Amino acid sequence: MNYHNIDWNDVWTEQMKRHHESGNRKESTSIWEEKESAKRFWEMAQRDNRKRSNDIISSLHIKPESRVLDIGAGPGTLAIPLAEKVKHITAVEPAMGMIEVLEEKIAEYGYSNISIVKKKWEDIDLSHDLDGPYDVIIASFSLSMPDIRKAIEDMQAVSCGYIYLYWFAGDRPWDRYAREIWPKLHGNEYSIMPKCDVLYNVLYLMGIYPHMETSTLGHTEVYPTLDDAMKRLSNHFSIVNDEQKAILEQYFEENLKIEDTGYVHDAGSTRVKMWWNTQEK
Repeated sequence: MNYHNIDWNDVWTEQMKRHHESGNRKESTSIWEEKESAKRFWEMAQRDNRKRSNDIISSLHIKPESRVLDIGAGPGTLAIPLAEKVKHITAVEPAMGMIEVLEEKIAEYGYSNISIVKKKWEDIDLSHDLDGPYDVIIASFSLSMPDIRKAIEDMQAVSCGYIYLYWFAGDRPWDRYAREIWPKLHGNEYSIMPKCDVLYNVLYLMGIYPHMETSTLGHTEVYPTLDDAMKRLSNHFSIVNDEQKAILEQYFEENLKIEDTGYVHDAGSTRVKMWWNTQEK
């Protein structure tokens, strides 16, 4: 095989397609359409991941006059603490549950420098939906676009500074479970989403040679009851009927570690930050 002829964007698109077709019919945004799920995400970020958010913000090339584009902003995990440090933030977010929580947090904190674009990044009209260029663009674990090259080209088109991409290296916290249980749930093998190796090769073929930093997030989640575990985790397994729910419940009962405080989920993962300055040639 001539490896020089591989189109890594095609690899990304094919892996993303296989991931969804393997039974994972829910798009990534649909998990967060419900406000209660979005609220739990915000609360977990404030309780368990605030240091990670602060570390991300402290590493950004931002100034008081910076204009920031936050792609896949969620409930404002980064946008809310960033708002007091920069001139303006444009938050792109398609999931209604996330948008509702973000709007509530904007009102609660009294910020007037955050605007929301309620669309997927791939549906954005660069000239009508955005007010670029932006000094800093962030896509933090929101790279589920089917055509990643086009997504990055659009980021570059509205950038006048730094672009930061955060993505997974190796398994996401629930991938390990999914490999084992997926055939019983959906009758076929589980196909993973493309990870940072494919992303780097797409960037490389675009002539982008990013800085890279790898980190390990050691994190556990504890659920008081099995029902709580199902509520928090089942969305990742595309459960659509009672038979699948029963299969997943039994799997969690047998495979989640049980301690005095409840059912323990090892949610650790390895993550990669890639960044570059679009003004450097």
